[in-house]
Amino acid sequence: MLKYLGTIDALKTYLLGFGPWTPAVYFILQMLQVILAPLPGGTTTLIGGALFGGLWGTVISSAAVILGSCAVFALTKRLGRPFVVKFSHNSPWIEKFESIHEDKMETILFLIFIFPAFPDDLICFVAGLTKIPFRRFLLLCVVGRTPGILLNTLIGAGIMSENPTQLIIFVAIYAVFIVIFLLNTKRLSAYIEKHRYHQPEKGTSPHESKNHTNTK
Repeated sequence: MLKYLGTIDALKTYLLGFGPWTPAVYFILQMLQVILAPLPGGTTTLIGGALFGGLWGTVISSAAVILGSCAVFALTKRLGRPFVVKFSHNSPWIEKFESIHEDKMETILFLIFIFPAFPDDLICFVAGLTKIPFRRFLLLCVVGRTPGILLNTLIGAGIMSENPTQLIIFVAIYAVFIVIFLLNTKRLSAYIEKHRYHQPEKGTSPHESKNHTNTK
């Protein structure tokens, strides 16, 4: 724990070295962690809270994460599946998310954004392979990703605060959310599996499998 806190403090000191450019450098770092994932997103969000406080840390982090999410979504729409396979190292989530019933995709995308145990950055790539419109994706991204960013930012601000009560309150709230999410992770996984098409035969796409299923 102390080593982790030391890492946050070291990164904070490093970023402060950019002077008036610190917000811009942090924004780029936070955006790139969505696209390239050089750091866990939670870590960079904590640093945002430590640097800019709860309000501005949330604003800057949310804007960067949402911009990064929209960038990979748009790139996937343009470059297609090979782009996703390359950046995700052929993650099983590609096939899993593509095979979800179209009328449930937006609901499941939102739940993946909300639940911390699921790969929300990766799913932004995969979502670009679906028929979800950009505006709907943007809305789901804003509503689904902002709460987690807010909590992490407040904890980051609390770590550097001289008021330990503030940190304890934020950590307690975060812990409650984590417990709730963990207790429901299996339910979400089951929900995702329930709303997937039957596994397609080799050489067919999920949508071809859907058509085959509907003719039965």
